[in-house]
Amino acid sequence: MNGRQSIAAALCTLLLATGASAPTPGDAQVVTKVLEFEPETLTILAGTKVTWTVSDRIAHTVTTGTFTLGGNGLRTSQNPDGRIDLPLTKAHEVSYTFSTPGTYSYYCTLHQGMTGHIIVTP
Repeated sequence: MNGRQSIAAALCTLLLATGASAPTPGDAQVVTKVLEFEPETLTILAGTKVTWTVSDRIAHTVTTGTFTLGGNGLRTSQNPDGRIDLPLTKAHEVSYTFSTPGTYSYYCTLHQGMTGHIIVTP
């Protein structure tokens, strides 16, 4: 048994001993608030569906990909990856189920200061 397996086994034993259950994927939400995504960074389990909603009455997009931030915190470049590139309005929420662990960056193409990250764990 390697170190990771030992840690996993110890965690399972602890969960069983305390009567707790392992976390399961579900639903999570990101909300726009005054030209920012909240939370800016969200950590979820693989298989979780994330829904973005508008609360600031301004149209946005949810676009995954890479970007570069300048010293002022605004994007100076952006490169969509094609995973998600959808409009986000009061009438149109955006949802996506993240099934593969990793870190996913996203941004609003309309507002250079709106960026976020989804961290997907196994």
